[in-house]
Amino acid sequence: MKKYCVKIFGCQMNYADAERVASILQNLSFEKIENLEKADVVFLFTCSVRQKAEDKVFGELEKLRKWKSEKIGRKIGLTGCMVRRTSNQNSNKKDSMLHRSKILDFVWRIEDSEKLPQLLIFTDCELAQQQIKSPSTKFFSIQPKYSNPTQVLIPISTGCDNFCSYCIVPHARGREVSRSEREIIKECEKAVKNGAVEITLLGQNVNSYQKTRGTFAKLLAKIAKIPNLKRLRFISSHPKDFDESVIEVMATNKNIERHLHLPAQHGDDEILRKMNRNYTTIDYLKLLEKFRKQLPETSVTTDFIVGFPGETKKNFENLLNFYREANFDFAYFAKYSPRPETTAANFENQIPEKIKKSRFQTLNNLVVKTTSKKYSTLKNKTLEILVENCKKEVCNGRSSEFYSVKFEGAADLVGKMIKVKITNPREVELWGEISS
Repeated sequence: MKKYCVKIFGCQMNYADAERVASILQNLSFEKIENLEKADVVFLFTCSVRQKAEDKVFGELEKLRKWKSEKIGRKIGLTGCMVRRTSNQNSNKKDSMLHRSKILDFVWRIEDSEKLPQLLIFTDCELAQQQIKSPSTKFFSIQPKYSNPTQVLIPISTGCDNFCSYCIVPHARGREVSRSEREIIKECEKAVKNGAVEITLLGQNVNSYQKTRGTFAKLLAKIAKIPNLKRLRFISSHPKDFDESVIEVMATNKNIERHLHLPAQHGDDEILRKMNRNYTTIDYLKLLEKFRKQLPETSVTTDFIVGFPGETKKNFENLLNFYREANFDFAYFAKYSPRPETTAANFENQIPEKIKKSRFQTLNNLVVKTTSKKYSTLKNKTLEILVENCKKEVCNGRSSEFYSVKFEGAADLVGKMIKVKITNPREVELWGEISS
């Protein structure tokens, strides 16, 4: 039996993709292991949203160079957003990744995963002797092999039609394609039947599901009604497509997370126009007001890019003021990174790295300050936590509000919902104790 290891970089979509690929490999009698030294094949699931993400992949490939040379027959395959063409080192038309890294044996676009058996056969004489049944040609119809049956990731769409000027996703993942409602609900029902406590619906833009306004809200409502589903999450949302019907469904169904992740990307209208985001700061704040009016207990997080081409000191000050006015619970942010194929990569007035670093630190200071202040109000409050992991008698889990909470506990708590009283709120994390 062949053994393989997986290295995953980037977003939750890659983790979901890896679970479907695991199902294909199981059908090929491959065994997933953690010990790299005993592996015959390594599969990398890549991200190219920023240069730093790509650098991590190439760094990992360099580490694997020695591993591959130590035993004849070891193989390396790669998929994800860094791949444009399914191919191997013997293909007439090869993906650029195969030129950039000669230790790669093959690469494949994730939607071409039905070709994975053939790619493995072509590079492995032993595997070629086996009788192989190819999986479905429709990637999402492949039943995933969940790495965590308690917390399940279920894609509802892939790709994106928005073409934000900084974003590689439409070029890497392609145009938006939605799964059928029936297929999604069937997968959700099966996951809950097999022990899922929490389901997270995934899409580059879940709000444009099936490209009809209100359709995502209807899907969300139907999934929320699945018996014994304790918690339902979704990510990512786009402000221009987020409508009040989603707010109404969230308010009606208590098992839908009390958390909204709504990427703003910037807080200045001039920069938002250059980003091709198709909304203004006023639009965003009005939406936030409507949301909090119906769901005042809900936490709100966001994403930002600092140092976008042409970002002036005034533009950046507007971002900081916007952050304060929106009163976010937390933000994830990064320095702008030019990506090939995107419009913004060719914009004039690219911001020097020194200024990006300075603005990054300024925003970080603001985020830490505001989050610390919000977390201080949670002291002595009791939250329901889904325990995600326990190491050395310290458990970690998340509340419905997506607050990460640590507390002392045993490993048998993993996968369970328990009450935890917050005793020690820190700058950007919460500590508590199991409530009696």
